[in-house]
Amino acid sequence: MNTPTQSHNRQEACFLYALSFLFLPVAVLATSQVWVLAVFGVLGILAVRAVHRSFALKPNRLTLVLMILLIGWAATSSLWAIEPERAFKTVIRIALVCMSLIVLIDATNKLDHKQRRKFGYWLVGGTVTGLVLTGILVLSSGAFSAWLGGGRLIGPDIANLNRTSTVISLLVWPVALIVAQIYNRIAAATVIALSALLLFALAPSTPLVAFAVGLVVFAIAWISHGLGKRVLLLAFASAVISIPLLDVLAPPVIDFLAANVHAPYSEIHRLVIWQFAAERIFEHPLVGWGLDASRAIPGNNEQLFLFYFGGNAETGQALPLHPHNALIQIWLELGIVGVILVGAIFSLIVASIPTSPHNRAGPATLIATTACAFTVAQLGFGIWQGWWMATLGLMVMIAIATGTNPPARQGQPDRNV
Repeated sequence: MNTPTQSHNRQEACFLYALSFLFLPVAVLATSQVWVLAVFGVLGILAVRAVHRSFALKPNRLTLVLMILLIGWAATSSLWAIEPERAFKTVIRIALVCMSLIVLIDATNKLDHKQRRKFGYWLVGGTVTGLVLTGILVLSSGAFSAWLGGGRLIGPDIANLNRTSTVISLLVWPVALIVAQIYNRIAAATVIALSALLLFALAPSTPLVAFAVGLVVFAIAWISHGLGKRVLLLAFASAVISIPLLDVLAPPVIDFLAANVHAPYSEIHRLVIWQFAAERIFEHPLVGWGLDASRAIPGNNEQLFLFYFGGNAETGQALPLHPHNALIQIWLELGIVGVILVGAIFSLIVASIPTSPHNRAGPATLIATTACAFTVAQLGFGIWQGWWMATLGLMVMIAIATGTNPPARQGQPDRNV
């Protein structure tokens, strides 16, 4: 007979199963609505706790303190933000994301060994469903024939899958881990290879770069968990240190791309955006321009020179909406104070990744997934976008459920996969 606590945990687990299964399918069909999926899961868990009158949460105290400090500083920055109303709305969004993340982490930590195994099965099933949906969209795209003929997939349907590609690149590692535990390493390697081929077919560069980074970091972490974690911290520190040096680092890269890559518009434009944002950063380096001020920074609508192509000067907007770089955006808007707070949270995440001589794959998977997410954040989306924050939150849930206590093969004991 089930106790009330067991019934409570089982009901919460059902919502986590649903989140894991629906994550990629929703990302394929309506990526911008991933936040709705996350809200559905959190509200479901809270409803279960309301019925059982059990609202107790046991968050990591340091994590909670850092989240409160980040929210508080973001709210304070709205006092000098260029658009205070927009900044205030973003503060609310960040606060809700943090609260939801605490609920998801708490519910996931309560999963027992059997529930984590079921979570893994649902995750694999949902990911396979999402990959099939993606393949159908690719095959039905008018651009598929162009790809067969040597071109790139550039149809409107494919452009809409840019965010989907990002989610696929993040899910590769935890799904491969589960497949290795259910079947074997060869099956896991097949999942990784097929995901790489699909990312190549979808063509956006950021997920491909993130996948490659994840592959390299996984290999490093497989050899040494400690070394893999140090690589993550070094990457974060290097990314921060490079921001003041962009005026020196970016020009030679731009010259190389212009001379050796055919029409490198997006790559060079991204570098020019970073240079412009870095210049604005050091007008208010300590406290920033205020939360979500990127889209209204003075001079953001200027057209800046990029490179010459076919004898014509290519130009691009100085700062369209956001810098496409998480740390640059955080420093630009929240100053060095914001960078320090985010750095502390990132360091805590890395430190929380378990290390074990008896389980090489689990921690290596977590380290690779973190590296992949960091790479996307540094090359892709606005850090305060709802769908992107929800995606990162769901990946934390998945990482805890799959990587911190890998499920065993059915009917077999755990072993070092």
